[in-house]
This record gives sequence, C-alpha cells and structure tokens, in this order.
Amino acid sequence: MKRFYALLIVALFAFAPALSAQSASFYNATRDAEKMIKKMPTHNYRRAYVGINDAHINWKDFDHECEIMFPIKTGFTLGYLESRHIYDGLPLFVEYGANIQYLYGKEVLSETFSALFGEVCKANTFAINIPVNASLRLLFEDYKFAVTPYAGINFRLNLSGSQTNMGVKNSLYDKDLVYAFKRFQMGLNFGVAFTYDVYTLSIGRVADFSRIAKTGIDEIYKGRLGVTTIAVGYAF
Repeated sequence: MKRFYALLIVALFAFAPALSAQSASFYNATRDAEKMIKKMPTHNYRRAYVGINDAHINWKDFDHECEIMFPIKTGFTLGYLESRHIYDGLPLFVEYGANIQYLYGKEVLSETFSALFGEVCKANTFAINIPVNASLRLLFEDYKFAVTPYAGINFRLNLSGSQTNMGVKNSLYDKDLVYAFKRFQMGLNFGVAFTYDVYTLSIGRVADFSRIAKTGIDEIYKGRLGVTTIAVGYAF
C-alpha cells in the first residue's frame, strides 16, 4: 500500500506541469470567448417565417384507439417574431410573437377497426400560438451569421377543429361530445435558429404540459400535444 501511494505521488508530480498548462489554456480560452461574446452587437431583431410541422398527441391511456380517432400528424405554420435586448454586456434577448398553425391528419383503417370507426378517420385543428422565449444570439463571420438558441413558454389558443369517423364530422370543441378538446394549452418551447444575412432556418419543439384532452367517461381520454416545426424565414 505504501508503494502504491508513493507511485501515486510521483505520478501527480510528473503530470502537474501538464495539468497546470491545460488549466491555463482552458482559462485563457474561456476569457477570450467571454470577451468575444461581450463585443457582439445587441441590436434587436425580427423575422417572419413559414414552416412545416410534425405533430403527435401523446395519450396516457387507450393510445391506439385515440390515435385512430384523432390522427393529427402534420401541418404548417405562418408566424412573426421580434426581440428586445434585456441584459447589458451580453447578447441576451426576450423573444415574443405569434403564429397561426393548422394541424391535420387521417387514418385509413383496416377491417378490424373500420367496423368501429369507419373506413377513414380524420382530424384537424386551427390555432394561434404566442411564444415568449429567452434567447442568446451568437454572431460570427463579421456578424453575418447568427446562431440563436432559445427556450421559453408557448401559449396556444385553439380556434377551431373537427373530427370525422363513420362519415360524420363533429367539432373537437363541442362540450356536449364525450371527447371534447380544450381550447387553451401551455407548453415548453425550445429550439435554435440559424441566420445568414437576412435568411433564417429554424427548428423548434413545443411540448405541452397542459392537456389538450382530459375528457370522456371517467376522463379516459387524456392527451398532450407535441409539435416540431422546421421553418424558413426572412430577418429584418
């Protein structure tokens, strides 16, 4: 055991200069990065965008049956976003805006389920989203290229929607129906936007933490909506 400790002490002394150099190098790199970030412009930015969506309602129970009845899968979004700089010395912003979003889908059923739901089930929703985010805007290449990660809260107001099975079309928000959806949701909003000159490409995710559905007999239909958006836009 004494021999082991002796070898350990020798090894520490042998590697101490290298570790010290690495620590100094890491410190200098961190300090240089901090100086670079503090020198970045902090002017406010705006962008208009259009995107495609991948959507899915995550059901707690009866997931297969509910996915057949409410096959929301895809959609598109049209929106506007602007920012305000909020912290001196850092390119930290608060973003806010609004977008309109149409989600839809259909499911062609096998003979097993067609007797219960009809040959085709369809569903769609039309909503307004209001995102409020914190963002960090990092500029490179003479400030023409920007990378902007963000995270925040999304507020969703469902304006209309319908569900069709057995050839009958009903509103998703008719409170007299067993499966009536809710009009309002809140969720976590996060993603990243890339900007070159005036052109933007962004990918983001909204994961609701309030349910879009909590209804049915004994509230058996419990689902939360998740939407991924890939968008292109124009910054100004």
